[in-house]
Amino acid sequence: MTDNLFTLIIYTTKYRLGGSQFPVVAETLAEEKRRDDPAIEVVTRAVESKHDVLGAIAEIKEKGGRLKEFIFVGHSGMYGPMFGTVKFPEQFSPYEWEQMEIPFAEDGSASFYCCRSARWFAPFFARTQNVPAHGFFWYTTFSKNKDKFVSAGTRTDAPLYTIGCKGRKSHGYAAALKKRLGQMPAEEIKRFEPKPPDGDTSYDHVAELYDAVFEDIRVRRDEWEWLSKHLPTEKVRVLDIGCGNGALLNALSPRIGSGVGVDESGPMIEQARKRNADRAHLQFQKIDGPKLLFPDAEFDVVISMMSFRYLDWDPLLAEIKRVTKQGGKFLIVDMVTVPVAFKEYPKLLLDKAKEFGGRRSNAKYEAALKRLVADPAWQKMVEYNPIRSEHEMKWYLESRFPGQKAEILNIGWNSRILAFDSGPIELGVEAKLTYP
Repeated sequence: MTDNLFTLIIYTTKYRLGGSQFPVVAETLAEEKRRDDPAIEVVTRAVESKHDVLGAIAEIKEKGGRLKEFIFVGHSGMYGPMFGTVKFPEQFSPYEWEQMEIPFAEDGSASFYCCRSARWFAPFFARTQNVPAHGFFWYTTFSKNKDKFVSAGTRTDAPLYTIGCKGRKSHGYAAALKKRLGQMPAEEIKRFEPKPPDGDTSYDHVAELYDAVFEDIRVRRDEWEWLSKHLPTEKVRVLDIGCGNGALLNALSPRIGSGVGVDESGPMIEQARKRNADRAHLQFQKIDGPKLLFPDAEFDVVISMMSFRYLDWDPLLAEIKRVTKQGGKFLIVDMVTVPVAFKEYPKLLLDKAKEFGGRRSNAKYEAALKRLVADPAWQKMVEYNPIRSEHEMKWYLESRFPGQKAEILNIGWNSRILAFDSGPIELGVEAKLTYP
């Protein structure tokens, strides 16, 4: 018996702006698909959570169907589609996408009509689900014309399209003017074939270079001062997630009772063990995926420094809450992306002056950092592990730990350092609609 073929178009209505227009975009796409091939049943579904997405896929399975196309219309972060609301955002982590069984037909494909989906997510989806996947490199916008930008305003009548398009966010005010004059062509959606990465996507091949840069983690002065301030004064047991070369636990060792560092990179763990060979109260373990192989309530403090952006947020946060003692907390320091605002220029200049002075006073660190960022293996790793936007991390953390606020430690032209103290871990909110 031949499987019934479906095109499944899912869309959001609650997350951020444009909620009333995304259903119209979805229906415009649906009508085009029905005209192109009447034999394929087209299903459209509003999905406001990860639970809803899984339900829509399960519905196709229950019908004995296979997907000719899987299409998402809505907003996205760097790691893919967003669901829920900005007050409680949801996003499938890479681990969750990898576990998902989507019933694609042999010649099935996927398309993501959302901002910047071609930069990381569409290639990832293609190699994870083994189907061609499509996405846009630039930010997306609503348009009355699918071939060029024609302002749709707030209209909710068909036809209506979501197109990738150069604009002020990507190309400044000149591009914004060209858009408004109706002279900006739509970006052609990009196609990615299901193939493995064209290089090492991990830290494995840069472990020694990284170790040379961060012989002493205290070169990151603002980050070190913040952690020192938020770490309890008593001799606590600490878990360092994404520990890298073990430099953080090395620097903290006089202040803590014991510490464990975990990382997915075996070579990084070897560097950490060598660096801390004379510290019996520090241990380092390789982990695979968002699973912490420790008993419940094992640690007083969990730290993630410059690694949370890479992690599988919901699955790992559940593990962090499990292994942290009541009254313990989770401390995050990480880099996020966002262009500097005009009102932030005074702080930008001050932070740049501090950074310049710090590098001038530590020539060894400066030279090692230049070697690291110029290395092709580092550049390949960064390509496959993008930095998240400020609002993604801020909204996520503040929604999971109500009342706690993210802090900005220093800023650059297009990035900044964010810090977050969860407060008592037991006051965190469980993700109500997460992956089963």
